[in-house]
Amino acid sequence: MTYQRTDTDAVIRLADGATIPAAPGNADWDAYLDWRAAGNSPEPAAPAPSLVPVSVSMRQARLALLQAGLLGQVSTAIAALPGIEGDAARIEWEFSPTVARDWPLALAITTAIGLSGSQVDELFRLAATL
Repeated sequence: MTYQRTDTDAVIRLADGATIPAAPGNADWDAYLDWRAAGNSPEPAAPAPSLVPVSVSMRQARLALLQAGLLGQVSTAIAALPGIEGDAARIEWEFSPTVARDWPLALAITTAIGLSGSQVDELFRLAATL
């Protein structure tokens, strides 16, 4: 039997994934304490999931695209958009202060250059650090 810490006082029993609260008198908690008393140590807590930012600044977005080697592809895709929609996209790309994860232009461009949703999430996470 092995256990894993959590970010609270509870532990997770890895055999079945059960969360065991730190409650004296609880048979599962008492079994955990006996396991610890026998010299065992629980696995460390799993890292918290990295949240995807809702939006980043345009500077952060461009730096993330640059680091990922995608800035040229994005600029080319935006330049190639036709008509008034293309003109509007170029204005937005040039003058918008932020980029939202659900921004229609961001969705259209990431689809046009073939990025998956998880790749876009990683770009937004990267951008938030810049």
